[in-house]
Amino acid sequence: MIVNEGRSTSDRSMSRTLLFKRSSQTPRVQITKAQLLPILRAVANELALQAHLSLEALRTGATDAAPAQSVTEAMLLAKFLADAGHGEFSDDVLAAADLAIATVFDAGRESSIWQLPASEVETFAAIVALYDHQLQRATLGALTAASERLERFKCGESYQQAQRRRA
Repeated sequence: MIVNEGRSTSDRSMSRTLLFKRSSQTPRVQITKAQLLPILRAVANELALQAHLSLEALRTGATDAAPAQSVTEAMLLAKFLADAGHGEFSDDVLAAADLAIATVFDAGRESSIWQLPASEVETFAAIVALYDHQLQRATLGALTAASERLERFKCGESYQQAQRRRA
């Protein structure tokens, strides 16, 4: 906001900027231009390809847990991006998928084969397709926020999206 202290409006050298006071408790979020732009196409494609390849490995049976971990991360990121307004992902679908992937991990630890049951492949294919679509459309800021939530989840910290205050 430019304040003109009784001087001519054409005299810009006499104007000064007023800073708005902030409460010390008000968090200051700096948004960069890059955070408002879509994710770079090459990065989005690489992330989506990793999720699709991991799903295929789980469909056929993987010899290590890495594909299951990758699909689980894609599932959670898809949910977090949906929570931010990028697509639909119901809590019921997440709960069912979480139970299915937990079964994959349990069976994999016992047999050293991580494989999705045939009855779950379609559900996870839809989740990975949603994630792929989100990566093509979401901003870098949205993916960064979702990734930060995922990291908090992995560390056992509160990962719930902060409630926004409404004026």
